[in-house]
Amino acid sequence: MVSRLASAAGTNVTFDGAGNTLVNGRPFFPIGIFTYSLDTKVMEEAHKLNFNTLTLLTGNHNPDQLGWVQKEGFMALCPSGDDWVRAGSNHPAVLAWYLSDEPEGHGITPAQLRERYLALKALEPNHPIGLDHFLWEALANYKDACDFTMTSTYPIGTMPITHVGLFIDRARSQHQTNWPHWPYIQIFGGPDADGGKWKQPGPGEVRCMVYDALVHRANGIFYFSYWPKAPRTWAAVGVLNDELRQLAPWLLAHGKELEARSNLPQVQVRAKAAANGKSGVVLLVNTSPDACTAEITIPQLPVKSLRGLFDQHTFKPVKNAFTEKLRGYDTRAYVWGKPKP
Repeated sequence: MVSRLASAAGTNVTFDGAGNTLVNGRPFFPIGIFTYSLDTKVMEEAHKLNFNTLTLLTGNHNPDQLGWVQKEGFMALCPSGDDWVRAGSNHPAVLAWYLSDEPEGHGITPAQLRERYLALKALEPNHPIGLDHFLWEALANYKDACDFTMTSTYPIGTMPITHVGLFIDRARSQHQTNWPHWPYIQIFGGPDADGGKWKQPGPGEVRCMVYDALVHRANGIFYFSYWPKAPRTWAAVGVLNDELRQLAPWLLAHGKELEARSNLPQVQVRAKAAANGKSGVVLLVNTSPDACTAEITIPQLPVKSLRGLFDQHTFKPVKNAFTEKLRGYDTRAYVWGKPKP
């Protein structure tokens, strides 16, 4: 469900009722990295770290590289310039069009982008069109110029880490409950990143941001970038992406979100059950650097036992509640059953 969906024919990309991506009707969870150029080393690293999607957005990329992307089994997030649309509208590697990057910081008005969006949509209806934003108010101002939203919310050193999920919720408040959202996760920072404005995230902070996004129902995960200047963080991304691949069948399965509560505000929780209740997932994230013990309640949990997806630990909630000890920025992924493909 997470890789090698491109075929010899062009792709048709849509979203299901939960905002999840469908490539030629098949569910797909994008796991992407912002690339600055393409070469053999970039491809090797992208495979090694379990990505399935590459951005091709800089002046160092060109439409001729789409064939290479397809051959390597990746999907591509592409610019919306005329040469890219001509080459990519029927290309099997194209996932979506990137209409504009942070237009609120580049003097592009909502009306200008709305006009560009409508023109592109009329020309190329087979792939969704996205916008990326870094400002809160832009999520409302530009809401009529996209089919899905991306957010470049980089909190480490600048704002609370929970802003990753907060911006996802804000985007949906401007559209509808299941609006598709692909956040960029911060993996850069340090003294050479805009004069030291951002702190370099450690592996625990990156893990927290990814799981915070998942708890807030992100439909894909992208990372930005300046890679791989922090070896421990970069290696941790590969581990996280492997987890995302394993989680994808539960995240993409048709079903419903269940009410789930934590007694601590810093511990966020999500529970989702398949439509028949025979499979599902529970995600936890401690958004604080401090250890804690949280009480989790899922009133409508349809099973009597849960198992850890990554550690196979099985336990039985008592009256649909359980207690969890969490280290700082710790996460948990519990599942039941096996979702249908």
